[in-house]
Amino acid sequence: MAQPVQIPLSGTGELSSAEAFWRHDPPYHLFILSSLAFAVVVGFTLAILAPLSIVLEWGWGRHFLPLTQAHGQAQTLGFVGLFIIGMVYRLMPRFSGRPLSLPALAWASWPMLSMAVVLRLIAQPAGEGLWQRTLLVSSGCLGMLAASAFALVVMGTLLHRNSRAGATGYFFVLAAVFFVLQAGINLALVVLTAQRGDDVIRPIEAAGLLHVQLYGFIAMFIFGVASRAIPTISGLPRPEIQAKAMALVLAAAVLTFAIAALWIGSGTRSEALLRIEATAFAALGPIFLAGVWVVGIFRPAANRLARTSQHHIWLIRSAFAWLLVAGGLSAYYGVRASAGGEFIPAYAVDAVRHTVGIGVASTMIVGMAMLILPEFAIRRTRYPTERWPTLTILALLSAAAALRVGAAVATPQWLSTDRYWPMAIGGMLAEGALLLFAALFVISLLQKNATVASISLRAARAQGPRRA
Repeated sequence: MAQPVQIPLSGTGELSSAEAFWRHDPPYHLFILSSLAFAVVVGFTLAILAPLSIVLEWGWGRHFLPLTQAHGQAQTLGFVGLFIIGMVYRLMPRFSGRPLSLPALAWASWPMLSMAVVLRLIAQPAGEGLWQRTLLVSSGCLGMLAASAFALVVMGTLLHRNSRAGATGYFFVLAAVFFVLQAGINLALVVLTAQRGDDVIRPIEAAGLLHVQLYGFIAMFIFGVASRAIPTISGLPRPEIQAKAMALVLAAAVLTFAIAALWIGSGTRSEALLRIEATAFAALGPIFLAGVWVVGIFRPAANRLARTSQHHIWLIRSAFAWLLVAGGLSAYYGVRASAGGEFIPAYAVDAVRHTVGIGVASTMIVGMAMLILPEFAIRRTRYPTERWPTLTILALLSAAAALRVGAAVATPQWLSTDRYWPMAIGGMLAEGALLLFAALFVISLLQKNATVASISLRAARAQGPRRA
């Protein structure tokens, strides 16, 4: 019988001491703490306030759409983006067997991306004016610099001839390429928006940008981690060939949609382009289904997790269950729009985005963080029977996704403003889940630092007499 294992925290071998391990880790703490701050202070807060402003008639008026776009970028780049980048920096040396390339750029990408999101949050709701346009364009420039730095670190680490990243390297490199692509598209759109004197990017022009962010960057990273970690904990062979093929097919589908959407956004309204866009959207369905099968989350051959970690896998399973929902929705709405040669309905795109954003991405990154971060490994040693935080977070995020996605899907039959109530409640539930996770992470980080300080002190005392 296979012995239970923890997800390994070290990369190519045991380090000389616990102190050395902590000191040489990439700066993932900064990224995770910043991402959680964006989520709880801005992203999910606006997810609550924006729908409430409609049902309670707060009169946001022309500020509603700018704040909605700010919410979307705070969640996509501020919350999920920063979290993913921090995890990529931590995981790449372990997957590739190589030290992180260009570590100075890894450090530099944190303030650049964080400031890009902050400037966007300030600029969009501020209205029109020269300083607003300057902030908006500056945010785009900083986002481009951050994406370029991230891509250089990823490619320098994973494209080296000695890298052993395998299929995970395909996913991570493609995710980095798409992250640069979305930054370039975003920069072009904010410049165009500033030239027009607008305070929002036109939704028809932003469709390709959001698609690249969600499926070219976020979904690509999720599959990269899952195709490596899940077979390890499920006793399955690593699906190298299938995973590499899936990475390339997903990249082709995302790129096809982005090109068609940007072309349509430029003013072309041909039926052929609409069919191409809708078909590429529908293609996410079979790709997501294939991805769930390839990673093997629902067909384990063994349970190789330690007993103290086994409850975390329910977060991962929930994320992939929501991925199947996202695939079903994208296939249904995409095929329907392609058959009619028409636009994919806005409510349909919104439903798939929030299925991926809340149900898949938020649940997945929380679940994987609880499994592989050393902070939570130390917490499991202190509280080996603790289950309630994981189950509470799972329940809150699942309910939040169901409410938010259900309200979007029901839009054609539910035209009254009452449909915004479940959106607001879903935001509250997600906010509660992230607040709980953030509290657990901060507490565990402080406990880890105390443990490291204790180890260092004992080591110094032990070496003292020998040196004397």
